[in-house]
Amino acid sequence: MGSKKHRSKTSASSHNPSCCPMGLSLLILLPLSVAFNLDVENPAVYTGPNGSYFGYSVDFYMTDSSVSIIVGAPKANTSQPNIREGGSVFYCPWSLSQSQCSSIEFDRQGDLNVTLNDSVHQGEFKSHQWFGATVRVHEDSVLACAPLYSWRAKEDTPRADTTGSCFLSVKNFTKFVEYAPCRTEFHERKGQGYCQGGFSADFTQEGKVVLGGPGSYFWQGQVITAVKQEIVKAYYPGFFLTSVNGQIQTKQKKEITFDDNYMGYSVAVGEFSGDDDEDFVTGVPRGVRLHGQVRESSQTINLFKFVVHITSRMTDLLVGAPMFMVRDSDGRLEELGRVYVYMQNGPLDLTPQLPHLTGTQMFGRFGSSITPLGDLNQDGYNDVAISCPFGGENKQGLVLIYNGHAGGLREKPSQVIAGQWASGTTSALPASFGYALRGGKDLDNNGYPDLIVGAFGADAAVLYRSRPIVNTSATLTVNPTMINPEEKVCTISRGNEILHVSCVNLSFCLSANGKHLPNHLEFNVEVQLDRLKQQQKGAAQRALFLDTQLPALQRTLTVPNGARVCSDTKIYLQDEKDFRDKLSPIFVALNFSLNPQAAADRYGLRPILNYQTAELIEQKAQILLDCGEDNICVPDLKLSVKEVYMGDDNSLTLTFNAKNDGGGAYEAELYVVLPPEADYSGIARNNESLAQLTCSYETENQTRYLSCDLGNPMKSGTSLWAGLRFTVPRLKDTHKFVQFDLQISLPVPSLFHFPVSLYLSFYSVSRPDKVFFPPPNWKLTKNVMVEQDVGPSVQHTYELVNNGPSRISHTLLQLKCPMRLQSNRFIYPLEVTTEGPVNCTTHNIVNPQNLKVRSCRLTMVTPVVWNKPDSTYAVPLWIIILAILAGLLLLALLIYVLYKLGFFKRTPYGTAMEKAQLKPQAASEA
Repeated sequence: MGSKKHRSKTSASSHNPSCCPMGLSLLILLPLSVAFNLDVENPAVYTGPNGSYFGYSVDFYMTDSSVSIIVGAPKANTSQPNIREGGSVFYCPWSLSQSQCSSIEFDRQGDLNVTLNDSVHQGEFKSHQWFGATVRVHEDSVLACAPLYSWRAKEDTPRADTTGSCFLSVKNFTKFVEYAPCRTEFHERKGQGYCQGGFSADFTQEGKVVLGGPGSYFWQGQVITAVKQEIVKAYYPGFFLTSVNGQIQTKQKKEITFDDNYMGYSVAVGEFSGDDDEDFVTGVPRGVRLHGQVRESSQTINLFKFVVHITSRMTDLLVGAPMFMVRDSDGRLEELGRVYVYMQNGPLDLTPQLPHLTGTQMFGRFGSSITPLGDLNQDGYNDVAISCPFGGENKQGLVLIYNGHAGGLREKPSQVIAGQWASGTTSALPASFGYALRGGKDLDNNGYPDLIVGAFGADAAVLYRSRPIVNTSATLTVNPTMINPEEKVCTISRGNEILHVSCVNLSFCLSANGKHLPNHLEFNVEVQLDRLKQQQKGAAQRALFLDTQLPALQRTLTVPNGARVCSDTKIYLQDEKDFRDKLSPIFVALNFSLNPQAAADRYGLRPILNYQTAELIEQKAQILLDCGEDNICVPDLKLSVKEVYMGDDNSLTLTFNAKNDGGGAYEAELYVVLPPEADYSGIARNNESLAQLTCSYETENQTRYLSCDLGNPMKSGTSLWAGLRFTVPRLKDTHKFVQFDLQISLPVPSLFHFPVSLYLSFYSVSRPDKVFFPPPNWKLTKNVMVEQDVGPSVQHTYELVNNGPSRISHTLLQLKCPMRLQSNRFIYPLEVTTEGPVNCTTHNIVNPQNLKVRSCRLTMVTPVVWNKPDSTYAVPLWIIILAILAGLLLLALLIYVLYKLGFFKRTPYGTAMEKAQLKPQAASEA
């Protein structure tokens, strides 16, 4: 199984392993599988020389005597004389205590010279050859290639061709041979020119070497294959041109349309023809007018024209197109990248799976590298890792793990691994985490395959090991499922008090199994009652655990691998007065997880739950209601309201009747939505026939409403009257009624309109209440200067009261004052001032003489009591004396007449009768 990385875009005249017109990667794999258990918390990180591009290519190297990884560093310096940045391959042993990497000396020689036309010329150009850009391993052999290696052919003097060259190590690095099939003595149309042999490479299962050379034959490209043993036999040190027995290679096409197609840009191997011999698949990224192709034998697969088909259990093919562009909602092109999955139905019958996998990161190069991961969860299917080397935050790079199943590849990744190096942290390049991928080998021998990720921009390679997977099933049982509040069969103690409560049994069980697991697994188990209700503000707890009297129970269960363990407990119902909700079920939730504190296995890894495991299980228990055998209540609630008129005191009493003619109504409530004009005052308490409800005032989204409890339950046949008091301070005079929305339990609102009336009161007062005019010592002057010269001041106060309930949108008060009396000026207006939202106008001139105003007056009317004014025609004094004397004379005359008549003469004892009445009684009568 193999995968091939690809590079970014460049021009046709300058090609190197990091550039190409369109990226393309190929992957052959067996049926797909689930992947989710790569340990990202404890990776093994290997680093190489700064700027060496360490991690540009990676692979596993596992023999009977060694377990390690091979890492290519195409810009590293070596001990070769006079070679600059020739590139190197590093050997990195693996162990729980991480060790250092060391360079493998595939080639110790510098550039060799050649003799052309009796002259000695430099024959090789190994500086900047990118040795290690391609690395592949097969058993005890390692193939490392330098695609930018150049050499000078006989007819090519003084120029050199970038033919590429590879070295093959065999028998655990005990022998090294060179393999450079594109290196010939010819150039132009007969030679490979810019072949770049080894730009891509792979091994078949039997050990055949497959090389891709995208620059051959004017960039038509070429694929070359030879048996590993024949390559070793054909090698002779110091000879540039060798012939390998049995080597096969594609031929040059005569049609010019095949030029610049880049065949061999990526290669992979697999069985497609049905003859049990592995076939070769190559990418042609510039084929079909730059759309790209994949070629297998004589079959050409156009990347953009397929239909979906279900896979069989045969070899399948994945193709990466990291520069694929998608139009966004605005019609603009976005480079997101795409991976095509082709499922094989039969010989040479590859059908794409739809929808295709499309990246989500702009310019992330999704699909740059693809690798099979093997059967991570031991379910018979393979898994896939796909890189997005420039995606993620700060372009740190991403590797996405996709699950497989019998029908193909799942659309969503089950795990996303982010690089730990941000762009530019160690160099000017992005870290390119994921540019190279290799998987499918169990490095630590724990029974699960591992993954290597290269990040050449950070000069690093990261090993992620797979954690053992635990397949777990859980059950949760409540028995009985109906809690009868009347059957109190359990007891609890609170202080010195013993309480009898209603309870039911609760049982939960866990089973665990998996491959390569410890003998015993520890689980943390938590059981919660009414978990969602606990999150609601003010929600009352309805049930508790009998053992702890708490709403949650935590336990640790130790489950043997392949066994099942159960635990039992009880839950009880709280007093019905402590909660309101009796209708909704009491949910019991079981949540479990592996104990993170459990010891790691002998491989230093802790198991992980299968990601498809349902870690949360719920059951429910019902509260037995007074609603018949089916425990379903069908109430028949009715609501009626007396019509009320609002009057002088600006208040309103809403009297209503709530009635239930059906079954018991649990949590029966009356909801009253208040109009904007009204405010809630309280419950009507002046009538003994009215029920005293419990109501709460709430505000939600600027809606004000009352919630009044009608009973829990409101039993069948219940009929109650109640009253609610409101004030209506904000009613406009344009409104003819106030509207209240009422509903009882069910959301069926009723609208009630209450007619309104208006009552106004008017009051006035004068200060002072009486004025004497003219005032003492007051003289009328002609030259009036100040207000005191005019006369005394008066103040009138007017009060207009709106007793409600409506507001008055416009009010006009007209005052008429007696400005003149008997053609003479009577009231002199000094000034008009206002306070508040009052506008005043007058038809007369205010303060016509511009008198100096001492103070502000709003009103000036009062009753006037007139004194008789002094007259210029006064009574002479002699008349007054004469009148007095005349009066005295008249009085003397009257006295004389009375005297003559005997008015002043009186009898001493009166008449005889009077005398008799005045005599005292005899002493005997005393």
